[in-house]
Amino acid sequence: MPISGHRSRSALVLAVAGTLAVSTACSGSSSGKKTDPSKPAAKAVAKQAVALGTAADSQGPDPAVPGAKAGGTVTVLQHSDFSHLDPARVWSSTNQTADLLLTRQLTSYQQVGNTTKLVGDLATDTGTTTDGKTFTYTLKDGLKYEDGSPITAQDVKYGIERTFQKELSGGPQYLQMWLTGKADPSTVYSGPWGGQDLPAIETPDAKTIVFHLASVHADFPFALAMQSYSPVPKDKDTKAAFDKHPFSSGPYKVDSHDVDKGMVLSRNPNWDPNSDPVRHAYPDQWKFEFGAQGVDINQRLMAANGADKTAMTFNVKVGADLAGQVDSNPDLKARLVNQVTPFSEFFNINTKRVTDVKVRQALVDAFPRQQVRQLFGGPVYGDFTHTIMSPVTNGYQNYDLYGVPDNGDPDKAKALLAQTSNPHPTIVFAYSDDATWQQAAVAVSQALGKAGFTVVTKPLSAKNYYDETQKVDNQFDVYWGGWGPDWPSASSVIPPVFDGRQITDGGGNNSLFDDPAVNAEIDRIQAMTDLSQQDTAWAALDKQIMRSAPIIPWVDGRQVSLYGPGLGGVHTGFIGTCYPLDVYVK
Repeated sequence: MPISGHRSRSALVLAVAGTLAVSTACSGSSSGKKTDPSKPAAKAVAKQAVALGTAADSQGPDPAVPGAKAGGTVTVLQHSDFSHLDPARVWSSTNQTADLLLTRQLTSYQQVGNTTKLVGDLATDTGTTTDGKTFTYTLKDGLKYEDGSPITAQDVKYGIERTFQKELSGGPQYLQMWLTGKADPSTVYSGPWGGQDLPAIETPDAKTIVFHLASVHADFPFALAMQSYSPVPKDKDTKAAFDKHPFSSGPYKVDSHDVDKGMVLSRNPNWDPNSDPVRHAYPDQWKFEFGAQGVDINQRLMAANGADKTAMTFNVKVGADLAGQVDSNPDLKARLVNQVTPFSEFFNINTKRVTDVKVRQALVDAFPRQQVRQLFGGPVYGDFTHTIMSPVTNGYQNYDLYGVPDNGDPDKAKALLAQTSNPHPTIVFAYSDDATWQQAAVAVSQALGKAGFTVVTKPLSAKNYYDETQKVDNQFDVYWGGWGPDWPSASSVIPPVFDGRQITDGGGNNSLFDDPAVNAEIDRIQAMTDLSQQDTAWAALDKQIMRSAPIIPWVDGRQVSLYGPGLGGVHTGFIGTCYPLDVYVK
């Protein structure tokens, strides 16, 4: 998934005068590993971040969180309201986090201690297939919506069909493309509102659903775990209104939603924990408050007065102006989430403009990764990475293809440029026009200049940054970007970011990288029916792509957020935000 919004100083910068050497106050990251922000991340070889669970793993209830108890109210402080709650329109990490409380899917992720598994959620298991194209699921007994009506296979089908409806834009397109075999699924199916049926999904009875994919996708069970593919009963589809008040299949339901001001969730009395292996519903109520600035939210969480004692945030990070206070206060450090997220940040190199691979490799060698990260807060901002895949991705392998120091190696870069037709190429560096990125642009210009580049800096408004840098005909050479896996497979990273056939305005391939050999290898890997073989092949392709240097790897970002002293069970989840499903009031 793309990073939600260009990182700006006001919302996401964690700059401090010195390093914020905060401790981890929770059980471990979504990859099951504690990390020390003052040291490089320890990255495993051929890592299996998330395994497929068994039918036994898919039975409820979710194992209890030690020390947790039911009751109480959790207050969630957010800068802004959720842009979407309708599952069909949900893709950003914060929207997905909210929908964890309101929706269920055929499959989902069970996080117990340091172990994460994909298990059957509404389904009895993670699905059966003999060819990687046809997948069959059976629903569990006794599944109900908030009004007590049964959740059926037809509702699951209808929920997925809704994602084809052009009026419900914003969500992922994986299943839509896989079910139709088309890059533009609307040429085959336009959604259910006109009465159209999608024959690629069959529901022979109320508990059985069969998917017929156009081609092999062995990781289909992982894709089904996305909140976008939640069940919706046809008679409860309120169309546009569903976005602010969805009909719940999850442990909570919407009581009230005052747009841009607040929202209240209470228990769904018809949710059965004995059928749910992935969710807890410890609090009686969730109260959301929207509209405060990040610094105000953090000050409230630090003071923890009144109801703020049991308050948290899904994604607001500790700001530069308060980080020093957190670092010097043991009480605050003890209630701090500080974990690596799934999101990798990098700098795209426009391969349509910078066509010489040695020039691109020289950019990797000369880039001042250390200096730029320090401007954004140092180690607490993220852990340096040299790869495309992040550590939460199955098959992840750690490597450093270029072997340059984090502050760059201008001499090595200069030697590479000397082998090209132009040892002093001009590079246009585009950046968001705010104070921190202006400083970063100076650091980049100076570092690349030492290697022989002539750097032209191009400030863009934060509002238009993505629109400008995601144009196929953009006139920039290097610009920031980022991506996180939608599920723990590189199939949700490498194809959308590096498949040359997916180059479109607003798409994920923002380095405009189009290598026929890479495109062919993507097809070969996606045709594999063995996930472990896929994982190994994706890791090899990661290295193959990086030899062509379409990006400058930078950091695996961190989520650093406070929560009130009256809460327990707060940690990050696979989505990369503070995970609500284990939270309880002490």
